[in-house]
Amino acid sequence: MVSAKKEQRKEQYRVEILQIAEKVFAQNGFHMTTMVAVAEECGWSKGTLYLYFKNKEDLFFSILIEKTDQFSAALLSELRTAQGIEGKIAAFIDALFRFFTENKHFFQLIITEQGKVMQGSDSGMREKLINQQHDYIEKISQALSQGMPANNPFSANILAGSIIGAVNLHLINWLMASEGFDLDEVKHQIKTLFINGIRTHENN
Repeated sequence: MVSAKKEQRKEQYRVEILQIAEKVFAQNGFHMTTMVAVAEECGWSKGTLYLYFKNKEDLFFSILIEKTDQFSAALLSELRTAQGIEGKIAAFIDALFRFFTENKHFFQLIITEQGKVMQGSDSGMREKLINQQHDYIEKISQALSQGMPANNPFSANILAGSIIGAVNLHLINWLMASEGFDLDEVKHQIKTLFINGIRTHENN
């Protein structure tokens, strides 16, 4: 019982570190962030932080990998229960907007820092993230393909990537806008564009 409580507490501390580090990386950038800065934000010593993560890169990649895993599991559950390709497209777009607007710091890391860190890294964590992201796209593509109409000429993989690209572009504009950015209208128009593209083919 004592051991189980200890492990639970250890995991709670680990989650807390990841949440705080996510904000610090987003605010300062990867290269300007230090383990000391993260430890101070956590209210711990640097040595305590190293009990959970071996270095700054390990901490950074852990944030990306674990949060993507959480989102992917929730998203795939929604896609599998959504009906038809139109329902799956709508569910996919809704989930992306909801997740990234609720996790603004995480979105900033993906857009501004992920590429920089991966380019200069040769760690196993980098490879793990690359494999995870390939797997993520593949599973989304499979879920979308299950709703595709018969004799459909579109690639589910291209559809998935195009939706992610469109959402990311407009979320970047949202992050940069000081005011007057109607995110709900943008989401509505993206849904309409992709769903009508499928409908147009079905009706021809």
